[in-house]
Amino acid sequence: MKIDKSYNVGDTVRYETFTGELRTIKVTAKLDDVKNGRAGFDGYVVGDEDFTVWGYNAQILRVYCKDLGRWK
Repeated sequence: MKIDKSYNVGDTVRYETFTGELRTIKVTAKLDDVKNGRAGFDGYVVGDEDFTVWGYNAQILRVYCKDLGRWK
């Protein structure tokens, strides 16, 4: 079964950085061009709203859908 990695603003995303760090973030924006012409997201680390981050959609591992109330 393939994991559904689609997300919306307000969902929680678990992704891997290019250094191998795993982050869990709350999505604040979905962008067609987050950087270098690639689609991605802006958000903040869960538990630390001052720690803002961005990432590419290709880095997403899992998505917690707030509307469904569960991980996809």
